[in-house]
Amino acid sequence: MEKRRFAAGILTAAAALSLSGCGGMFDTEYVVTNDYVPAAQTNAGPADAVSVSTFSQLKRAILDLVSRGETEGRLTFDQAYEGDITADMASACWEVRTQDALCAYCVENIAYDLTQIVTYYEATVYISYSDRVPAPEEIVHMQYTTGVGDVIKSAVEQGQSRLAVLISRSSTSAAGMEQLVSRTYRENPGIAPREPAASVNLFSGTGTQRLYEINLSYGMSAQERLSRKEEMDELDPFVQLDTAGLGQAEKALAACEYLTGSCAYDGEGQYNDIYSALIRGQSGSEGMALAYVDLCGRLGLDCQIIYGQRDWQDSCWNLVQVDGDYYHVDPSMCAENGLEGAFLLRDEDMWGSYRWDTAAYPACQGELRYWNMAGQTSARED
Repeated sequence: MEKRRFAAGILTAAAALSLSGCGGMFDTEYVVTNDYVPAAQTNAGPADAVSVSTFSQLKRAILDLVSRGETEGRLTFDQAYEGDITADMASACWEVRTQDALCAYCVENIAYDLTQIVTYYEATVYISYSDRVPAPEEIVHMQYTTGVGDVIKSAVEQGQSRLAVLISRSSTSAAGMEQLVSRTYRENPGIAPREPAASVNLFSGTGTQRLYEINLSYGMSAQERLSRKEEMDELDPFVQLDTAGLGQAEKALAACEYLTGSCAYDGEGQYNDIYSALIRGQSGSEGMALAYVDLCGRLGLDCQIIYGQRDWQDSCWNLVQVDGDYYHVDPSMCAENGLEGAFLLRDEDMWGSYRWDTAAYPACQGELRYWNMAGQTSARED
């Protein structure tokens, strides 16, 4: 005859807990413990159940259910289980919900039924998830932060508005992850017509386990983002250029000549993104610098954007690597005043008008100058 009894002590403790997690948590864990003696006794649990013999295995089994997005799972306790099964079941559910980043992020509640069947215990675990977060199977799992930039790059390129990344060992803060999103875009500006604004929610687990919910806003509708991205992808700025016969300095010059010849500098900054520079033909310094990064990348050159000041006003320009040396290139000034005064400059050439964080960028001390290249070009033409 079946007898059902509520574990009152467990219910009272669970009701007193205030557990945090995305979407909120139920205040109570509903626990039912059953004593049941079947007509035909058996020493083995059901075939589809996971067998556990220690507390750590019990927690692992529940976590595995969550990682697969399961809403229900069955567990059997080995006859030689080490510990108090009733107490351990309540503790395991509580620890999983509060000390694991994935569960804190997406699990709303964990409940279970516990049944004693003569020589062993069987538990059915019930898991409910928040409907405001991605399904657990959609969450990216990583061991370390290495490679997170590639995940972010792919998400931005696809126009995702939300990305969840679970990292087993990470010390990166939410602000640090937001900076990584920005840095990833600025290194690969061609992946989106505008840099997405990023906000990050951080969920911590035991040790250095971290889950990052990265929310991305592109400042335009999905259809407009896709349309602009297609325009950028269809652009072939060097279709008539024999790049195979060009050195790195000549490629850097070709990219700058194309940009300054097709985009007017907009000092008012009404348009200031890569789409405006490449497609509209009008942009501020940031948009032109991002476009130059993209154009150099198409030619296989290492190029990055600098955020600094020109004449005490916020401005952007580039560092390009040519034959192992770094040089300053300011496309906006090249467009306004010609290439002679703003293409392939050393650090010392920049002092006075420009200011930037010199510790954050490589030193520029190369010997090339625009007039050297112009002279070589003239000689070849003659």
